[in-house]
Amino acid sequence: MMKNKRAGHLDEMQHQKLLKLEEYGFWIMFWVLLVSIIVQIMAGAGIKEVIGEMIAFLVGSVYLAITTLRNGLWTNTSAPSRKGNALVSMIPAAVIGALNIFRMIQRNRFSANALFVTVGIMAAACAGCFAILELFRASSQKRRSELDDIEESEE
Repeated sequence: MMKNKRAGHLDEMQHQKLLKLEEYGFWIMFWVLLVSIIVQIMAGAGIKEVIGEMIAFLVGSVYLAITTLRNGLWTNTSAPSRKGNALVSMIPAAVIGALNIFRMIQRNRFSANALFVTVGIMAAACAGCFAILELFRASSQKRRSELDDIEESEE
């Protein structure tokens, strides 16, 4: 016979399952929101039309970055590294470049000068992302070291 559990009284297995479902829900929402922003911009929407989605995306991203760094965490599947950060930094640069080229073609304003500006913007985005990721990597490693020292001193 099953016991009737009141809300808030999950056993450990149910709690872990709920956390995993919430994690999947967050990541689905995160990526759908990003794709939604990109698709709307490609369709010709201006910043005013996607500002709500951008604010929600930014708030979620900043919250996730701050809380994971505060706890000395990175990801489940990788450790922070310069090489990994360099590779990941190329992704937003490529997306920004593709969006700019698409908009130039869409508006029939494709020129060598515009392409040169786009390459400059891509380089700046890549460098900016790399710098931010390196700052996060250093912060995460420092915090992880501090937390490990606290755990060792308690033993």
